[in-house]
Amino acid sequence: MEPTTFAQVAEVVAGFGALGLLTGVLNVVALRAVRIDEVPGCVQPRIRWWCAHNPAFLRVSAAVTVAGLVMMVLAAT
Repeated sequence: MEPTTFAQVAEVVAGFGALGLLTGVLNVVALRAVRIDEVPGCVQPRIRWWCAHNPAFLRVSAAVTVAGLVMMVLAAT
């Protein structure tokens, strides 16, 4: 088994960040399409939680993506 290189780690970090951004954007779209009074009561707390925490999730995902891209640039030099 070959050791993992810094460039491979950078790719994984950037990929996870991009995946988080995609998930966050899809979550924003879904939350705008849903009317909280029309969903079952057991789901309403989860919707409220995501409404409150999605901006922070998007910021962290963007930071992870940028960190991964910076790592990729550093690995290429």
